Amino acid sequence: MEDDRGLTPRVASPRLTLVPTEASSSRGERALALFLALALAGYATFALVVRWWVSGLAAPVVALLLLARHRRARFSAYVFFSVVVLRGAVTGLWMLAGAAAAAILLLQTPVARRAWPRLPAPVRMTPP
Repeated sequence: MEDDRGLTPRVASPRLTLVPTEASSSRGERALALFLALALAGYATFALVVRWWVSGLAAPVVALLLLARHRRARFSAYVFFSVVVLRGAVTGLWMLAGAAAAAILLLQTPVARRAWPRLPAPVRMTPP
């Protein structure tokens, strides 16, 4: 593709593939996003009651990223749930660790992969 004046060839800029909007997403994807957001809200309440401030404040942020289908939501959820698994194992709260591990496994399902697709390799290497 050439410039209007014919001087410099233009290269198309790389673009992100669009994440499906609410109108084009399936009922299962919306249900999964809502389920994870409600689970994170419940965890945030629990974490704030037991005074795990950072974890209690981070859970709603991850929930909002998942609901908004942000391009880094999947990665954020993996990191958050991994920390919750570790915290549950260290404190002996095995139900908490199991629920977080189940959430990680839930993110591996085809419905979750459609809702929050993997980023292409060049995008993963650039800063957010």
